[in-house]
Amino acid sequence: HQTRPHPYGPAPRIESGARFGATLACADRRLAEAVITLREPAAGNGFVNGHPMAHHRWLPAIEKGGGLALNELIETGAASFEAGQPWVGDAELELFEAPTEELSRLEIQEPIAAYYRQVGVVWDGGRLLASGADATG
Repeated sequence: HQTRPHPYGPAPRIESGARFGATLACADRRLAEAVITLREPAAGNGFVNGHPMAHHRWLPAIEKGGGLALNELIETGAASFEAGQPWVGDAELELFEAPTEELSRLEIQEPIAAYYRQVGVVWDGGRLLASGADATG
């Protein structure tokens, strides 16, 4: 879950002092939570989707016990994007214990800054890196 800004009502606005929270969970277990407090507009913050990324796509077969109908590792990248004003701020990050994850072993040693920026991205195409549906179905 992630707090999103909104220009009306009690939701935070994009302004100095605004606080945004985010949580990461899997199987009803919280793995991480973060809070970002905006300080001021920034000249830039990079763009995480500016380079190709690997993603997995899987979809179970419709018939029970049918394995996977889709099991792919793909590479995608942004075809185009539009971005708002970046903001710099301070971040609090907490990683929690989980029996099947190692996130809590990561040590946060030197927080540098947090950034917030609204973006709109067009994903158009990609490249198949590996397909495993035939092997698992």
